[in-house]
Amino acid sequence: MSVSLVRTLILYVAVICSMRLMGKRQIGELEPSELVITILISELAAIPMQDLGVPLTAGLIPIGVLVSIEIIISFLCLKSRRLRRVVNGRAAVLIYNGKVDEGKLHDLRITTDEIIEALRQNNIQSVADVKYGVLEPNGQLSYVLKPDAQPVTAGLMGLQPPETGVPFLVVTDGKPVLGNLRRLNLTLDDLEKRIKKAHVSSMKDIFLMTLDDCGNQFIQRKEKP
Repeated sequence: MSVSLVRTLILYVAVICSMRLMGKRQIGELEPSELVITILISELAAIPMQDLGVPLTAGLIPIGVLVSIEIIISFLCLKSRRLRRVVNGRAAVLIYNGKVDEGKLHDLRITTDEIIEALRQNNIQSVADVKYGVLEPNGQLSYVLKPDAQPVTAGLMGLQPPETGVPFLVVTDGKPVLGNLRRLNLTLDDLEKRIKKAHVSSMKDIFLMTLDDCGNQFIQRKEKP
């Protein structure tokens, strides 16, 4: 039992390290080659994890080889546009000026139902609202709306909203997040002053607090038991 547990932990760490080395993309954003490597790594890790008779190196060595191949291919793809197209494919324009390209759908074996579903997921009501609809190599649909279908922005209305930045978590469950405070060039004393200015008696009363580099903050107090 202990041997199985140790082997599982080793393989788990190896797979996590492999994915970190390959990059930080989410599963839905993987290129075809990356998806293949991910599936192969999971299969290779499962074999020595299930069968104790299989040497641990029988899983670790192939995983290392696959990760090395993926890193090398990724580097070569950065240097060669042609290789990048061969490995990952190229984008395809499926919608142009409010009209679906039937030939492209047939070539790529994509149904109209899938196109409409992708538009709904992006809160687009009609194909007629889309100027360009592009199928990316990772399988996602990118789009550009026609001018009359684009959402109204502050710039179009001639407004100048206040500056906003990326919110960092500075307090969680009553405890400060020191790393994010350093990113914002703030000290604990600065944080305490902000908390008191927000009429909160103590940091321990805060469940969540975020702050950006423009000074915008959000505070959610803890619920009383």
